[in-house]
Amino acid sequence: DLFWSPHYNVPLLPIRAKKRLVTIPDVFHLAHLDLLSLSQKFYAWFMTNIAVRIADRIITISEFSSSEIHRLTKTDPQKVEIIPLGLNKVFFQKSHNENRSQQIKSKYHLPDKFLLFVGNVKPNKNLKLLVNAFSDLSEDFSDLNLLIAGKKDGFINADDDLFNTIEQNPRLKNRVRFSGYIDADDLPIIYSLATIFVFPSFYEGFGFPPLEAMACGCPVIASDAASIPEVCGDAAYYINPSDVSSLANAIREIVSDKSLADKLICLGYERVTHFDWKVSQDKFLWLIQSMI
Repeated sequence: DLFWSPHYNVPLLPIRAKKRLVTIPDVFHLAHLDLLSLSQKFYAWFMTNIAVRIADRIITISEFSSSEIHRLTKTDPQKVEIIPLGLNKVFFQKSHNENRSQQIKSKYHLPDKFLLFVGNVKPNKNLKLLVNAFSDLSEDFSDLNLLIAGKKDGFINADDDLFNTIEQNPRLKNRVRFSGYIDADDLPIIYSLATIFVFPSFYEGFGFPPLEAMACGCPVIASDAASIPEVCGDAAYYINPSDVSSLANAIREIVSDKSLADKLICLGYERVTHFDWKVSQDKFLWLIQSMI
C-alpha cells in the first residue's frame, strides 16, 4: 500500500505501492554544492529532485530543513511533514558512580578538563573554527584539552585541512585528540565528564549531539546557524560560526564562570524534555495511516 524510503535515494523504476513516502532529513548537499565533486553534485541534485517530485509526502526533521527543501527544490510545503527527532533520555541520563567514571577516563585516556565535540569531520561541522579558537585559548588555560569524539577517517568529504592545522601547530599537537570509535554505553559518561560541549557546525538538519550533551549535564556552546537554535532553544550559549573570537570568548566565559555553566546545565535538562520519541512515533504512525 505504501513504500517508505528513509533516504532520498528512492527507486527510480515503477513500483507496486500506491503511495510513496520519503524522509529527507536535510538538503546539505544542495545547499553546499561547492563542497562536492561534479559527479556528487549531479547525483545529489538529480536524486533529491526526483524524490520530492514522485513522493506523495515528505518527512523532514525541522522547520529549517522544511524551508530549505522548499527553497532548493521548489516543493509544495504542504507535501512536507515535520517530525522532530526524539531523545532516549533513559540512556543519556544513566547514573554512574565514581568508579565507572574513572574506568572510562582510563579507557579513553581522558584529561581532567576537556572541551568535547562529538561527530564526524566533514567540512560543515566547522571543526577548524573550534581548533583555531582552542589555539587562541591554549596559553591562558594550560590544563584544558580538546577531544574530538568520532572517526578521523573514512569519510568521502573529510576536512583534510583540519588534520594539517593540528599537526603543524605546536600548541595543538599534544592537546587535541581524536578518540576514534567510542562504545555507545560509554558516550553518556564522556559527555558528563566534559567541561563544555562545543558544536560549531554551520549546517545541520537537526543537530542531535547538543541535546545528548544537555541530557548528560554538560553545558553547551553552539552556533547560531541553520536548525541549531530551533533545537537548542535557550539552553545553549550561541556563537557566530564564522568568528573565531566569538567561540574563544564563549569558552573563556564558561570555563571562568561556574554560575554560567550551572545555569546552562539547568536549562539543558529542561530543554531535552521537549524531544520525546513517543511523540515522534505517534506523528509518524498518524502520517502513514492518513496516507493509506
